[in-house]
Amino acid sequence: MTRLAPYEAVGEGFRLIRREPRAFFVWTAIWFGTFSLAAWTVATSRRVAPAGPTPANLGGVSERFGPYAGVLIILFWVVWLATAVAAFRAVLRPADRRWFYLRLSPDELRLGGLTLGAFFASIPFGVAPAYLVLLLATPFMHALPTATDVIVWIGACATVGLDIWLGVRLSLIAVETFSERRFHLTAYWPVTRGRFWYLLAVYFLFFLVFLGLTVIFAPLLGLASSVGEGPSAGLAARGGLLVQAGVLTALISVFWTLSSTVFYACQAYAFREIVGQGRAGVPPA
Repeated sequence: MTRLAPYEAVGEGFRLIRREPRAFFVWTAIWFGTFSLAAWTVATSRRVAPAGPTPANLGGVSERFGPYAGVLIILFWVVWLATAVAAFRAVLRPADRRWFYLRLSPDELRLGGLTLGAFFASIPFGVAPAYLVLLLATPFMHALPTATDVIVWIGACATVGLDIWLGVRLSLIAVETFSERRFHLTAYWPVTRGRFWYLLAVYFLFFLVFLGLTVIFAPLLGLASSVGEGPSAGLAARGGLLVQAGVLTALISVFWTLSSTVFYACQAYAFREIVGQGRAGVPPA
């Protein structure tokens, strides 16, 4: 039996970029335009805070983007749908390369409906694992009050482990929907049966790749943002700030497109290998 190799799945994104560099360039350009529009909206909004974006103020979307917040959310959502499905299509249907694999077709609509359904379903079901663990741990905490801290720590670890297990088992829903061209509800859970450790290794390796990309791009972003700091006035200074903003947006666009392409391509590759082994009659490992 041919064993599934996690590193092959993670490498699929880089092989895709090497095979389709023009498509990757177009995807990056689309994200550059989207991020640029968002930055322009922030810069021209009267309600924008004078401080730059920080984890403390990123939550005030409506305050930062004003009346355009809803439009920008929809725009980001549509661009994400188009580029994510494009990566799926490039791996699973490589011959269908017209328009650089970009569409606004039923495939994108299905993924859009799926993400909306998953978002609303996560509200009641997202707390279910934590509630279940708490329900099981309560009798132990009453019986052993002196060990409450230890029980809470064990419960927290169990909750995280259960969330990871559920997340991995359901992680191929999007690519399965794209591949089947339908909402194949009865196949979402079985397709990953016996493949948990393989998929967990794939996502762990992707995390390492993402961490490496962050280490590479973070100094570049810091260097670009530091250019032109200090008091500025006049047309030349404003032009320099525009160039600085353009460089920052371009770097963010490349980082985002590269990391997301690697992620969605590795999911598509893993799904293709899992389904291919299953159809060949090979039992899961």
